[in-house]
Amino acid sequence: MKISKKMMTSVLCSTLLVAGPVSFINPTNSYAAESVVENNTEFSVENSRSTANTHNFSLVNVDTSIDVDIKYTDNTVTVNTITNGTEVHTFTYNELDGFALLDGKIMNLEINEPDFVIDSEETLSPIFSTFSTPSDAPVFVSPGSISFSEQVDGVGKIVTAIAGVIVLAKLIGVSLPKKVIETKVSDALTLIGLGTAITLNTMSGSFTYGLYRTKDKFNTGYPGSINQYQYKFRYQDMAVNSSILGKSMNIKFDEVGSWWFQSKPQ
Repeated sequence: MKISKKMMTSVLCSTLLVAGPVSFINPTNSYAAESVVENNTEFSVENSRSTANTHNFSLVNVDTSIDVDIKYTDNTVTVNTITNGTEVHTFTYNELDGFALLDGKIMNLEINEPDFVIDSEETLSPIFSTFSTPSDAPVFVSPGSISFSEQVDGVGKIVTAIAGVIVLAKLIGVSLPKKVIETKVSDALTLIGLGTAITLNTMSGSFTYGLYRTKDKFNTGYPGSINQYQYKFRYQDMAVNSSILGKSMNIKFDEVGSWWFQSKPQ
């Protein structure tokens, strides 16, 4: 099955979770009250190393050490994890064939990319004045999301799915700094409070984000081009809403993307 530019839907069981950020939004009070899962201890990030196309780090607490190895190119991503030196999981995605795999099985996920829908009159009549500075106030354009549902039985598989979805989002254009990836995955594990092994359960939810444009059009620097004046775009409002073991996890990303032009002037 091939995945289109606007939507990817796979048929078999599996998928991913995206990690959360610096601030958490309304984590349910049941986290403090329930003791369904043991080993609710904080994870820390150790041994962080990265190059242009790789990212390696370890997530560690008193009982667990998870080594994470991420490799990516313009079209592919691979995430390998090893938990306590023995438990191995792998996430792979190839944009050319459109399949996301977790431990060799096609993942059950759906990608909906934002639509660049802009009022046609504004598009034909650029909002630009040579006597004033154009406004880069953000204006909402459309939403984007990655929905998922995956059976998991331990933190190693959860980490593999989390890291995989974050880098998959990067291929779509929603990228996060490498240090943010580390801290968000660590924060998510700490918030969920999972031990090394859990009873097989379904983790489901969605990674959402918004496409924004500037209020006014800007000069692209290509005089005489038919599209010399364009809106700038960026992604923001990134968040993860998911659930596992009857617990809800709602995590907001504070990071905001950089402005960019949609097309090259002609």
